[in-house]
Amino acid sequence: MHPSIRTSWFASLACVLCLSAVTSGQNAKPALGQIVRSSLASLGGVQMPSGGTVVSGDTLTTAKSGGALVKFSATSQLEVSEDTSVSLDGTPSHLVAKLGKGTVTASVQGSSYLAVSTSGCRIEPSVPAGASYSVALAPGASANASATVTANQGSVSLMETATGTRRSLPEGQSAACPAVVTAARPEEGAPAPSQSAGQAPPATPEAHGGSNTTLLLLLAGGGAAAGIAAAAAGGHGGGGGGPASPSSP
Repeated sequence: MHPSIRTSWFASLACVLCLSAVTSGQNAKPALGQIVRSSLASLGGVQMPSGGTVVSGDTLTTAKSGGALVKFSATSQLEVSEDTSVSLDGTPSHLVAKLGKGTVTASVQGSSYLAVSTSGCRIEPSVPAGASYSVALAPGASANASATVTANQGSVSLMETATGTRRSLPEGQSAACPAVVTAARPEEGAPAPSQSAGQAPPATPEAHGGSNTTLLLLLAGGGAAAGIAAAAAGGHGGGGGGPASPSSP
């Protein structure tokens, strides 16, 4: 082969290799951790044995009676229960697990960050020391359903994504996130909001009607009595005189 042709061929091959390396480096996703225990667990529909690697963007799914344990670092891990789907995003030291269904238990300590998010809530340790907490979505729950959060060790922070409201959940307690608000039903016999306590309710139209009828009857009776009295007085006055005695002429 002519030296100039050989040189040109090697230069072209080097360019192709460099371009391939750059392209693969741009498309590569960072590895997040390792599946140290797997039972009926899969990534993208492909069953994953113990020892498999998860990368950012992976969705880990477990079947009935299955489960998995993923370690991201020496201080953070995620336990995935049966019939669960969770997507993983971030880096090993700053990771968010997006729960689609099922139950996960996150454990994080020290400088690592591991949060669990649902469609309506974000759960994370409330102190730098870390925490261990469980997040569960009921089977068949809607996208806006509340998740049940339990602080197993340490306290956790609950943030409702719709309102930005934050609250702390102490160790050993459980709560719904977002919070379930039920409207209080008014007690029977309680005064209406527009009526102050102790204020007598207004009289009904029937009561007014009955009082008017009674008043009219009383007035009518009084008028009749007055007429009778006037007639009696007129009979004894000087103008009329009483009936003539039979013996009078």
